[in-house]
Amino acid sequence: MELEPDGIVPPDSDLQAGRDPVVARIEEMLEEERFEAALEAILEALAKGQGNSLDLTFLAGDCFLAMGRAAEAEERFRAVLELDPDCPSSRCWLAMSLFLQWRFDEAEVAVKAARELPDAIADSHVVQGLLLEHRGQFDAAEACFELASAMAPEKYPVPTRMTRAEFDREVRKAARKLPRQFRQALDRVPVVVQDLPHPELAEGGHEEVAPDILGLFDGISLPETESGDFLQLRPNTIYLFQRNLERAAQDTEDLIEQIRITLWHELAHYLGFEEEDMDDLGLA
Repeated sequence: MELEPDGIVPPDSDLQAGRDPVVARIEEMLEEERFEAALEAILEALAKGQGNSLDLTFLAGDCFLAMGRAAEAEERFRAVLELDPDCPSSRCWLAMSLFLQWRFDEAEVAVKAARELPDAIADSHVVQGLLLEHRGQFDAAEACFELASAMAPEKYPVPTRMTRAEFDREVRKAARKLPRQFRQALDRVPVVVQDLPHPELAEGGHEEVAPDILGLFDGISLPETESGDFLQLRPNTIYLFQRNLERAAQDTEDLIEQIRITLWHELAHYLGFEEEDMDDLGLA
């Protein structure tokens, strides 16, 4: 279950003109996940007065959201809503932008407004479910995810759930499948499974930690440890966030694969590898 804006909803008023070639070209870039190129094209089009400015502003928010820049996404969705306050997509993604900044109270207000619109989109129910999860209201959250799945089953399958014992067993299996040269490294760093990340992780120097993150290496990488030039405030730990991984998976088989990918990815961070090195080392 991966949240991702589909683009601005077809217009109901003169404030939103229909698709134009500039907007269509940028939407193609977004579909190809060329987010930086799409953002550059949006800013250029706005500077030249090309394309529909309202659509382009929404798509800029879409880009920023995909790039993990939630505060900038929030700014764009608010700009759209100033002109079109009943845009269901912007209402929904404003709430998501606030959620990703750990501003849950504000996100609650925003998603309530999104869900109350007569043409509310399925994504708004997912955002409500995310917020309920972080309030510890798992049953109510599940009802929201099921509602979203009923509205958009291909985009939002009902989350695959495991017991903690089943999940831990798959983590151990993933560890045993590690390339031989990396297995011993995992013995030096504990793996902790939590339902969801806590805000304290984001406050502890991990600005990249979002509430929907799948995993995290928290600590000092092995190369830094060996250099001795560091101040260790807490023990190295790899975190896996079970409910986020369950929502990211299409089915049980995919969940098992997501557990493996995330565990290996966070171990690679501990070992000090860059993102681009992970495929070559068999850690992706």
